[in-house]
Amino acid sequence: MVRVIAGAAKGRKLKTIDSDDTRPTLDRVKEAMFSILLPWIDEATVVDVFAGNGSLGIEALSRGAEYAHFNDMSRQCCRVVKENLRTTGFDDRASVHNLDYSRFIQLLHRMDVKADIILLDPPYGKEMIKNCLEVMTEHDICNDGCIVLAEHAKNDELDESIGCFEKNKTKHYGKTSLTLFTRKV
Repeated sequence: MVRVIAGAAKGRKLKTIDSDDTRPTLDRVKEAMFSILLPWIDEATVVDVFAGNGSLGIEALSRGAEYAHFNDMSRQCCRVVKENLRTTGFDDRASVHNLDYSRFIQLLHRMDVKADIILLDPPYGKEMIKNCLEVMTEHDICNDGCIVLAEHAKNDELDESIGCFEKNKTKHYGKTSLTLFTRKV
């Protein structure tokens, strides 16, 4: 069962997708993630590039983010994100897109969206985090002080510097790791 763990929608159950392609973030990893994000969350614009069922972006909205842009390549995932946004009452503070991650980032750039927090939770082991950071270097969607938090397999190697982003810190939780990236100054 996936649920919202804190904030305005605390305890609300979220619908999930029964698929081998999705992997809901464990509660303890989500708690750790939002403990890292706490200084940035209030009134933030959040971008959830690989949304799955939307639980990370919805958690951010529940904890005080102002707006969230969700994206997933799966139409089924996008339908579930919309349903979960309605269930939590956040559908008026979000947009949902069904695009390849590169096209999504380019769309946000054309729309002049500037994010405070970018969440990357792609399928493990496919170098998508590196590719996303490179696309975001080319198509800027970051406010000053923007952070990128990436969830990945512990054994996935991420360079210290990718495009205009540098690794700030990495924390390990069993087989999962969270890596915080900030923009180079």
